[in-house]
Amino acid sequence: MSKLAAAGVGPPGWADLPRDLLESVLGRLPVPDRLRFPAVCTAWQSAASAPGSAAPQSPWLMLPFKPTARRGGGGGGDAKFSEARFLSLAEGRAYAIRQPAPAASDRLCVGSSPDGWLVTADARSELQLLNPVTGAQVQLPPVATLPFVDASRGADGRVASYDLQCCFTDDGCDDEVLIPPETLAPDRLRYEVYEKAVIVSAPRRAAPSGPWVGYAVLLICQPLSRLAVARAGDTEWTLLDTPARCWVDAVRAATADGPTQRRAVYTMDAAGRVEAWDMDATPAASRAIGPPCCCSARACAMSAACRRYLVELAPGHLLQVHRVRGAAHARYTWEPLPERVEYTTTNVELFEWKAGADARDLPRWTQVDCKSSSRVLGGRALFLGKSTSLCVPVDGGGCCPGLRGNCVYFTDDGPWSHERCHEVAPDVGVLDLADGSYRPPRGAARDLLWKWPPPVWVFPSLAD
Repeated sequence: MSKLAAAGVGPPGWADLPRDLLESVLGRLPVPDRLRFPAVCTAWQSAASAPGSAAPQSPWLMLPFKPTARRGGGGGGDAKFSEARFLSLAEGRAYAIRQPAPAASDRLCVGSSPDGWLVTADARSELQLLNPVTGAQVQLPPVATLPFVDASRGADGRVASYDLQCCFTDDGCDDEVLIPPETLAPDRLRYEVYEKAVIVSAPRRAAPSGPWVGYAVLLICQPLSRLAVARAGDTEWTLLDTPARCWVDAVRAATADGPTQRRAVYTMDAAGRVEAWDMDATPAASRAIGPPCCCSARACAMSAACRRYLVELAPGHLLQVHRVRGAAHARYTWEPLPERVEYTTTNVELFEWKAGADARDLPRWTQVDCKSSSRVLGGRALFLGKSTSLCVPVDGGGCCPGLRGNCVYFTDDGPWSHERCHEVAPDVGVLDLADGSYRPPRGAARDLLWKWPPPVWVFPSLAD
């Protein structure tokens, strides 16, 4: 009989593994296995909750649903519509994760953040913050609190329709000229109003079972691509600007603005002008930091199919990306309606901006050619679409394995309509800036034949 047995002590078990070994194993697991890791025992749960255990993960692509799927009828059909499918770029493998109500199949994603959170619009066109990995969810203020949206309710109190007011300002007078509002079904408003949502700061809990605090969401919304903000505790959306600007993208500053840790956001309009906003000021205050940016003659000629994105490479170092697309309907013998035109990304143009020594100066944008793109990106990858515009380190930088440096990962982001979202295959792929080659994300070719909901990049996180 061994000394351990004589002493009544069993052999070492899984719970006895060294803490540093557990943390090392945890850092190498894909997100679905990380979710299961804490359930093994209390020692593993402690390792999973340790500071720094939620290391950055390689991005996911939220995939559309199969067009042949049907609700009900047994066989777990309804359960399938409560699951969202995500393609791991590192593994080339798709995962299905159960989501909280409302059903994942009814949601349209209009924004995401590097913290793992999405902004989704449900079938009533109401917005939620959602962590698709943990299932955490935060309801945002009603869409009817936007000053240009009115809700009509039925006898049961539910929204029956929305009236969307389109306001225009005549340069010759100060009065707003109104046209009759457009009446929309509850599920159609989301296509007309939401351009993009930017999560300025992610939700966090004040206590384990306490309310969500600390979050703020910036919304680019129609008409006229205006800015609205909602912060933790708000019951309505607040407009930040006037109709004189047409905003196309926004990105939160990677670092806090000074020792006071104030939240800052950069916004860009259709002319390429950039402003910096102090989101903690009341009301939010902005200042111009970047002048207009002129794209090439080719991009200007295709302005209807050219979209602009703003990326922060480092504090005081911005990148403007012009995504040039061509209409891919040459195989048709007729001209399709605009909402059914398929666009394919053909090229991107990059423009670099660095803050000057004098804050009163507005440094100009400098175009970056293909040979210089690797210098500017530093071997990182760009992610563009309805998700936050982001520059992500690749595996060589100690983060996000499976990505290719000096590439642009893009998803379809418009022009969206109900018809286009259900009838046009999305424009999703990877563009190599070195040789101009294009390919679909590994493992996604079949899934991208499907259409709803439009795919979006997700940056998974287990942190709430």
